[in-house]
Amino acid sequence: MKRIQIHKWIIEYDFNKTKEFYKSYHLITEGCECLNCKNFVEAIPFLPKDVVTFFDSLGIDPRKEGEVSEYCENEDGNHLYGGFFHIVGRLISGPDVWNKNDESGTVTSLDNDLYKIDNFRFGFTNEINLVRDGFPEPILQIEFEGIVPWVISE
Repeated sequence: MKRIQIHKWIIEYDFNKTKEFYKSYHLITEGCECLNCKNFVEAIPFLPKDVVTFFDSLGIDPRKEGEVSEYCENEDGNHLYGGFFHIVGRLISGPDVWNKNDESGTVTSLDNDLYKIDNFRFGFTNEINLVRDGFPEPILQIEFEGIVPWVISE
């Protein structure tokens, strides 16, 4: 595994195992037929190059595997999306991206000090959700939030 620092996190990850999983997995739109997921998949070539390069540097194909949600349409016609992807890896140091608001551990919001690339923000968490069958361990979840253009015709 390779160890790197991304903003305030140090992670170890296995690029090859992550890439192999995404290579063999189906598009998000094969598991969901909603317009928001379809738009996200189709919009990947239109995202800022540095955002796509960041996903690729971790072995992630953002058209596959992850959990993607569209939150709203902005005044300029672009859409705010959020979600998460998984990588084969572990968090070595750095805070969990999710803030907890009380002793019960209720999750409230993304940390404000996230890693920013253009109009996207990223962070890491050990709170793993919706892992697809066959995803290799150990598993680290990367959360994102970003502005995505609407590229499909409805």
